[in-house]
Amino acid sequence: MPLTLARRGVGILRSLYLSDAFSHPVRVAIAQSHVRRICLVTRSQSLRPISKPLPSTGVLSQRLIKTYATTTDDNPKKTSKTKTSKAKKGTRETKKSLSTERKRPGKKPLTEKQKEAKKEREHRQLIKDLKEAALKPPQKLPERRWNLTVMHKLPEAMKTHGNQTDAFRAATELAKTISQEERERISALAVANKNANEAAYEEWIKSHSPLEIKEANLARIKLSKLTQKKYRPLRDDRLVKRPLGAFVIFYKERVEPGDFKHMSIRDINAQIREEWRGMTESEKEKYLQLQVADKERYVREYREAYGEEPAFLRSGKDE
Repeated sequence: MPLTLARRGVGILRSLYLSDAFSHPVRVAIAQSHVRRICLVTRSQSLRPISKPLPSTGVLSQRLIKTYATTTDDNPKKTSKTKTSKAKKGTRETKKSLSTERKRPGKKPLTEKQKEAKKEREHRQLIKDLKEAALKPPQKLPERRWNLTVMHKLPEAMKTHGNQTDAFRAATELAKTISQEERERISALAVANKNANEAAYEEWIKSHSPLEIKEANLARIKLSKLTQKKYRPLRDDRLVKRPLGAFVIFYKERVEPGDFKHMSIRDINAQIREEWRGMTESEKEKYLQLQVADKERYVREYREAYGEEPAFLRSGKDE
């Protein structure tokens, strides 16, 4: 009998599902004294479980998994919603900026008065740039004897005439009555001034490169066309002389001997042009060869002086 009750007690313990209350199986050691106590209690009453069966490990695991899955699913929904809203907001801003750019009004057309003012400003700026490129030679000392004589007599005339115009007229009259000694001294001064001017000009020219002098002369040509003032070209022996054509070479050859001194320029031109037209191709071949040689000379000297190719070589067109 006691053995039977003990077996039943063990069955009761089994019904408690103690091993299922933990995440891992646990062995419970039960002493014999505890079994006897249970046997005494269960003699008069039927055996009942003293606690409800706990959920198995698999059930707990499933619940935990569901809990984690629910938490994980909520966050991505919120994140995706936020990203979608931000994307929509960015799209709206882009559309708004594009619509703003499209709505910007264009520049108003200039009136006739504004066009004239703009044209005048551009013309003034062009003149300013050309003057800067044209270069300004050093100031010259007076070289003419008459001018020096008037300037020499002007201080004497200012003593008796308060008005500058009257003093200048008086100095002009005094210059006519100078002595021979004064005339010789003023003539020597004019020669000295001329030599000083030449030396100063040559020094100034050499302070600029041949390319700068060439560009300055081009600017002076444009200034003479755009203004009423005459701008003389700058003299520089380093400038390359342009190549001559076959007819020009023939013209110079015919004029140099002096056979046409009794004729006018117009008649000379007509005569030489008629002679050129009457020449055969073999007779012109000599001057055509001279033309080719002079062109080669021009290209060679141009490169040496200006450090670049001639314009007709840069553009690919024959000069």
